[in-house]
Amino acid sequence: MHATATRTARAVVGAVLDPEMPQVTLADLGIVRDVSEAADGAVTVTITPTYSGCPAMGTIRADIESALR
Repeated sequence: MHATATRTARAVVGAVLDPEMPQVTLADLGIVRDVSEAADGAVTVTITPTYSGCPAMGTIRADIESALR
């Protein structure tokens, strides 16, 4: 992924709202650990929950996928 595309993808992911506290973004929470692109062009986003067993992780993943599309 080019540096500009990586920055754009990271910004898009960071702007996704927390489903439990919609006034807070994923960037605010600090859970976005990495954004990378594989050789086949697939974007991988690594996130870490704020606590283990966070029930919102499935929704957060779906929201990230939707935002990147």
